[in-house]
Amino acid sequence: MEESHDSPVSMLNDRAYDALNNYFAKHEDDVIAIEVLPPALQPADGALILHEGLNLGVSKQTLALAYLKARMLFFKSRDDVATCQIALEASRVILLFDPEHITAANFRKRWILQNTESTTVKREFNFLNSILTSPLHRQSKSPTLWHHRLWLLNLLPLINPVETSAERFLVFARAEFEAVFKAGGHHPKNYYAWQYARRLLLKINNLFNDETCHVWEDSYKLFLANCTLQVQAWCLKHTSDISGWSFLLFLLPRIHSVHQRRQIVHEVLDFATKLRSEQESLWVFLRMALADVHILQSEREALVQRLRNHQEESYLTSTWESRLIQEVKWIDTNTSASTEMWSSKREMLSREDAPMNANTP
Repeated sequence: MEESHDSPVSMLNDRAYDALNNYFAKHEDDVIAIEVLPPALQPADGALILHEGLNLGVSKQTLALAYLKARMLFFKSRDDVATCQIALEASRVILLFDPEHITAANFRKRWILQNTESTTVKREFNFLNSILTSPLHRQSKSPTLWHHRLWLLNLLPLINPVETSAERFLVFARAEFEAVFKAGGHHPKNYYAWQYARRLLLKINNLFNDETCHVWEDSYKLFLANCTLQVQAWCLKHTSDISGWSFLLFLLPRIHSVHQRRQIVHEVLDFATKLRSEQESLWVFLRMALADVHILQSEREALVQRLRNHQEESYLTSTWESRLIQEVKWIDTNTSASTEMWSSKREMLSREDAPMNANTP
């Protein structure tokens, strides 16, 4: 039996939806921090949400009630031009509750294609940032929302650095990487966030590889170097996160200076040996970097020898000594095969570097 619109349950759904929707509408030009409230912390005085400035707290119950109302509004109004604005607003609440709601995400794509003003695109990035960078476990690792963000990135009219300020574009890219760092911190091993970072970097690289775009060569190289240092710092704070280390390994060959590559690997090696780290993700990075004759070139052997020297220190415990013996053996064994392996990898990367076409809904 269909619930009456005047029933207490329906009225509560309406209140929950209106509270969330009004807050989103008020802050559509801002990035907000959203958190699901624990059961012990609930709004007082009959309020359904907690908010202070750009911080929003909502209980699971309130979010579920708002979702029910949003879903009803969305499917009722999405096909009518006169009411599609209602569907757009409802889709925000839907995706906050269910980030894998592909129908809602595709509706937002179609809306953006029909309203391509810069304000529309900026607000969509704000909306995605609000969900993906908030401490929301499921949402920050949502493949649907990260794909939607990639689609939006591909849609941006970024792509003529001769006419567009290089610094302005790189400011945007830095902000995007900050979003990835936050999402990676909220959800460990956030593959989808780091894959987005790869695609963003490849898009920047495509611009640079265009021979007409070398007017911003210095800015690009500085950006790449700084980005790598930021990723390295992030990884050293999240040593068990294999997705972050994999992205750092992805960045290394793209740095122009072999000396800087060596410095990054050297600092990670020092970190691992001083702390006697047993984090496998960190050692995967070191093994791959030290076995790759192309990344470190003539400076590789000095770092491998440094690892051997640690192995020979007399005060090592048997467990730590076994770890170092194992690492040196792996590096020595795989270095001989690295030329062919990394040649194949470079071919794969070159195919990835080809321009990507934006997916359309």
